[in-house]
Amino acid sequence: MDVTIAFMTNYTLDIPNIIKQKDTIESFYKIFKPSGNIEINIFCDEKPLSKIEEEFTLFNGDRYNDYKIPGDEYIKKLKEIDYFKDAKIIKTKSLCDGYIKAVNMCKTNYLFFLEHDWLFLDNINHTINDLVKFLDNNKEINSILFNKIRNSPLNWQTITPLRKEIPICLTNRQSNNPNILRISHAKEIRLPLIKPEGCSVHKEVQFYKMPGFNLPHSCGGIECELSEWCNSKEKVNILGTVIYGRKGYNPTVVHSDGCDRDYLNKFN
Repeated sequence: MDVTIAFMTNYTLDIPNIIKQKDTIESFYKIFKPSGNIEINIFCDEKPLSKIEEEFTLFNGDRYNDYKIPGDEYIKKLKEIDYFKDAKIIKTKSLCDGYIKAVNMCKTNYLFFLEHDWLFLDNINHTINDLVKFLDNNKEINSILFNKIRNSPLNWQTITPLRKEIPICLTNRQSNNPNILRISHAKEIRLPLIKPEGCSVHKEVQFYKMPGFNLPHSCGGIECELSEWCNSKEKVNILGTVIYGRKGYNPTVVHSDGCDRDYLNKFN
């Protein structure tokens, strides 16, 4: 198939548990029904926690001084998922670093950017083959985004319905929500806007004080950079990002990452 999956993951507080990762990739195959083999690359950020000061506790209660111990078991378990048995593991320094690597490594015309904690809903009525054909026929569209919120106008989300064979809305919104990218455009326009060191829009990283470490509360530096740049109708057209579904369409994805938030709630 003319699409590659970039599966973005990291060492979170619930490793080595792989339930949400397994659910994510199974959801992709269930909804998008690919008719051929898809290359999958797994990009793993090993440093989600900063300033580890002492022994720390994961969500399951296990205590460690070194994140590499449960991290190695996590990677081993990921490779036991059938869809990932032939996947390549690429270690990264951040979400931005993984994004840049994923685009540059991609040998197909399209890349499906998929973080490890999303579930696709059954109101997506087109296969991945349909979407690839649609992008082939509509060169002005460079990214199809699947929305975790309703397709409605907001202060930070413009919605312009387009008359196409697949219902979509042109938008200024740029997001880490699951999306399919046109690689040639991503290399030319998007990559120069992404900062490998992370977000330059929100420069002050805030931390949650946790037992043994500080947990950073910050964005990954992709959607903010692109959204900041996408500040005019001309630039909206240049980026060519559309949201799947007509105006007013319900969300097409659900964020499944509850563990870190549950963990935070224990201490807040």
